[in-house]
Amino acid sequence: MRFNFGFFLREALKNIRLNLLMSITAITTTFICIVVLGVGLLASSHVEGVIGSVREDVSVEAYFPPDATDEEIDEITNTVEGWPEVASVNYISEEEALATFKKTFADRPELYENLDPGVLPASLQIQLENPMEAEVVAQRLEEEQGFSDENLSYPQQTIDRLNSVTSAMIWGLYGATILFLISSILLISNAIRLSIFARRKEIEVMKLVGASDSFVRTPFVFEGMVQGLIGAGLAALTVVWLNFLFIDWAGDALPFVPISGDAVNTILILLVLVIVGVAIGVLGSFLSVTRFLRKV
Repeated sequence: MRFNFGFFLREALKNIRLNLLMSITAITTTFICIVVLGVGLLASSHVEGVIGSVREDVSVEAYFPPDATDEEIDEITNTVEGWPEVASVNYISEEEALATFKKTFADRPELYENLDPGVLPASLQIQLENPMEAEVVAQRLEEEQGFSDENLSYPQQTIDRLNSVTSAMIWGLYGATILFLISSILLISNAIRLSIFARRKEIEVMKLVGASDSFVRTPFVFEGMVQGLIGAGLAALTVVWLNFLFIDWAGDALPFVPISGDAVNTILILLVLVIVGVAIGVLGSFLSVTRFLRKV
């Protein structure tokens, strides 16, 4: 029998209409599954974007203890300038650090109006020849110049902290996605099973007159595909909308975190989410109808 797209699609839509409540449940579960997956992809993309931005402006900051003398500071500055990994060294005094802090938070004077001039430590801002050498320079500052880990700040620390904080969250989202994925497949499979049960006599007659398994199976696969496509399509649009909301919110609430809309490939995420949703629908329906046909 030849493939008739219009016939199979009409049959699929009729089945959805006849089992509307179960179809809505399957679509809703698919929607939730794809939203959770999409949020995980967004979180991963934005973390990678922040890490990339941090790596673009690599420097190591070494903070002097309050009792450091001018002679000690000069000696350490001259020594560090001679290291092959170092491009340049900039000394920032306590007064300069406070002035920079005030400039940064000019719109929030309550943060600095009662600060003492020496509350922010003097520091060395060390620019590197190679961004990958940050950890090496930090280690040399600890071993050779006596700085403690608490008095050093460099991008690898930020990257490690970002990874540790977000990895658990992202894996949690992916774990939840897997659970919803299984639930979606089972619900769509059950919805298709109801459609098959309602039309079991018709299917038996079709088999008796010579209809192939693929001809009987195709309308139900189309039904699952439509359910997955609807759920995934709505979820993908929701994820893109959430991403725009997050970027707008981050611009106001997290002004010093380099979060950009360019970190997320919106078209790619849309395609991935829709493809996964359709795959859920097709797999669930295929498993259900194949099991039934084995018994006929």
